Amino acid sequence: MTLRFRMILGIGAILFIVILVYALIALRSQGNYLQGLARHEADLIAAVAERALARAMGQGETEVVQAILSRIGEHSVLAGIRIVDPTGRIRRSNRPEEIGQILPPGERPRNGNAPEPVWDYREQTVGVFRPILNGPTCTGCHSRDRATLGFLSVRVSFPAIDSDVAQQWTFMILTAVLSLVAAGALIAGFFTFILGRRIDALSHTMNRVEAGDLTARVPEDTPDELGRLGRSFNAMVARLADARRQLEDRHAEQIRRAQSLASLGQMAAGIAHEINNPIAGMQNCVRTLLKGTRDEAKHTQYLEMLREGLDRIGRTVGHLLNFARESKPQLTQTNLPPLLQRCLVLLEHDLAARRVSFTLAVDGKLPVLLADPHQLEQVFLNVLKNALEAMPVGGKLTVSAGLRQREAGPFVEVRVADTGVGIHPENLPRIFDPFFTTKDVGKGTGLGLSVSYGIVRAHGGFIDVDTEVGTGTTVSIALPLNGG
Repeated sequence: MTLRFRMILGIGAILFIVILVYALIALRSQGNYLQGLARHEADLIAAVAERALARAMGQGETEVVQAILSRIGEHSVLAGIRIVDPTGRIRRSNRPEEIGQILPPGERPRNGNAPEPVWDYREQTVGVFRPILNGPTCTGCHSRDRATLGFLSVRVSFPAIDSDVAQQWTFMILTAVLSLVAAGALIAGFFTFILGRRIDALSHTMNRVEAGDLTARVPEDTPDELGRLGRSFNAMVARLADARRQLEDRHAEQIRRAQSLASLGQMAAGIAHEINNPIAGMQNCVRTLLKGTRDEAKHTQYLEMLREGLDRIGRTVGHLLNFARESKPQLTQTNLPPLLQRCLVLLEHDLAARRVSFTLAVDGKLPVLLADPHQLEQVFLNVLKNALEAMPVGGKLTVSAGLRQREAGPFVEVRVADTGVGIHPENLPRIFDPFFTTKDVGKGTGLGLSVSYGIVRAHGGFIDVDTEVGTGTTVSIALPLNGG
């Protein structure tokens, strides 16, 4: 059951109870009023009848008294008129068959006093008693020591009370039903258009926040309770967003620190590996030379091995210095097609030796870049060498260049696609880490892609890698037209 329906049902029930209580009070008041009118009418008839009977009773004209009672009893609202003595015995009545009967105990006079009005709801009558006092004209028939000779009893029917009450009850019921229907419609409309939409908006926003969207906010355009609730809710969501942002920043910082430590450890291990191997070989050469040898050829061979070891150490240190320096590009007008052709010419021997066919496709109107041609040549050569080494038994190399539109603006994109072995998914996130390599020992330092990545980023560009194991790899190098 929705809150909207429960509110409408609750308010409707309250209205129904209020209308019902009001109807009962109004009907009770109406009934009392009609009964009062019936009693007043009975008193009035009794007063008129007393005056009409006074003369005839004073003169002892019994037949006239009976005739008057019969004539008055013909009135439509009169249920009965009679004269009773102080003991409650009926002496005269518009109904002769009642004469001589004694009234029920509840209707008899007591101690010479008139009883209270008698209400008979089964017969729907009210009876009033009016005392007949002993006057000067009565002494001929009655002794003077009796102050009250008897009572004039008048019974008036009130059949109109029930019908009036029924009409009033029907009117109240119809009014209550119509009022409830109208009130329900007005409450439903008010709730829907004034409160329902705002509560629905708050509920929808809470669902979004529960789903993790901490940017959701509710309107705060009203100063009422819902507006204050919305402002409190927005403040709570803002605090949650700040707390989550702080946690994410702290977590990211911890991840960066862990990655930095891992990269540092990997770099240290790579440096030790790249330097330790040549040093071990050079130490063996030095020990052999120190023993002395008369073979000039071996002497020359050991010196050549020493030179190669020193060259290898020098290359490693040079790559490391280049990686650490991240020298700022010397920007100049650079035309990419000749640069790409030069890189392919430099690798022509390796292409032929590995039986790799290649194609170069350049868009016809490729704009001139503002870049450092020497650094870009180093990037392209590193990427091309990696592509060649991924195809040890031959394959196809495709180099293309064209203008591409990205969110940051127009870029010149160079794509190097090979049909080699591809990169395993677990190695893909680490390919730009320094000293990370999958090549055999002594065949790579693991700094080529790291240096290339730094050069491209220094130019304001991007490097993307798309690979599939067993199918090949495509490296995309995007360079901005404005030189970053």
